[in-house]
Amino acid sequence: MTATECNELLEEWIKRLHLEDWRISFYPQEKQEDLEDKSYNALTSWEESNKTATVQILAEGSGDFDYEETLVHELLHLKFCLLHRSVKDFKGRYIHQLVDDIARALVDAKREK
Repeated sequence: MTATECNELLEEWIKRLHLEDWRISFYPQEKQEDLEDKSYNALTSWEESNKTATVQILAEGSGDFDYEETLVHELLHLKFCLLHRSVKDFKGRYIHQLVDDIARALVDAKREK
């Protein structure tokens, strides 16, 4: 996937998820060594008080990596940002699972058109 295609997907999903009021720094084709936590295919950090975020996604992830689904997953973290800060406690892990399920459902629904 080219950087242009990645940015087009970002813009599409920002609109679909109504995240236009967020300022998102997007790094769509990271290398594994660029991510702070090497066990993930993508990372998102945010500051909810001023609605700023950084989204990093690997150019090629491991396993059943789906770039669009990963992007949607990361953007959904911004929708749920007031509910959790960490995936280490039970609540954070549960919300992370919900985010993953919702991302998969949204991308599947889009592709069935």
